[in-house]
Amino acid sequence: MPELPFLAAPTRRTQLVTATIGEDTYSLEFPVYSSLRAGEEIQIRDSDYQAAVYRESSHLADALVAEGTEETEAQRLAIRCLSTRLGIPVPLEAAEQRILLRHADLVARIQATLSAEYAQQVRRTVTALIAHRLPGCRDWTEADTDAKVPGPLRDAIAAFADQERNANQPQRTPEELVETMVETLGKLGPMAADSQSPPTGEPSTGAVESSGPMLPSSAPSDSPASPRPTSSRRSKKALGAA
Repeated sequence: MPELPFLAAPTRRTQLVTATIGEDTYSLEFPVYSSLRAGEEIQIRDSDYQAAVYRESSHLADALVAEGTEETEAQRLAIRCLSTRLGIPVPLEAAEQRILLRHADLVARIQATLSAEYAQQVRRTVTALIAHRLPGCRDWTEADTDAKVPGPLRDAIAAFADQERNANQPQRTPEELVETMVETLGKLGPMAADSQSPPTGEPSTGAVESSGPMLPSSAPSDSPASPRPTSSRRSKKALGAA
């Protein structure tokens, strides 16, 4: 009986994700798929963070509409003004700078809300990548991430996830990214504003240092991986016993 000419499985590429805290270095080796896998996308729930961005942007847009700005222009201005607080380096005009000053309290509350939403998304992202890509970690939980993954290592893993998410996407300038966000908010219409009442209560502190995944991610695939912990004397300690 003739044999089928099966090709040998390709060697899986890996990437070392490293964070240094003081004198200690934490390193984990993740497989590279150039996309997020289906299970990872489901667990990360990018849409939750995206919805929060559009919802909170609509609060500032509503304030601008109340001042007499046309609705579509108010949406554009709100996204542009808030984008600078989300780590997107869009140069603001003088009028846009004045909006930030005039609505400083509202912007601070929005920023605090998005900071909390982004931190939660990072937690979900780190948990998903550890659970789906590291051997022996299938039952890894968000509580494990909180207890065993230092903040700088979380940020490094989240950055790696963004790299995977956008590997097959065309590079966009900050202006193009903001315009896409404006278009999406416009398509959502009143739904984005009505999904949650405007922020109230005492302003809180917090800063969004990076935008996180703001837009739909690339198509995923799904299969377990088998990377190995590596190099640092503290690598295994970062995750404890798997």
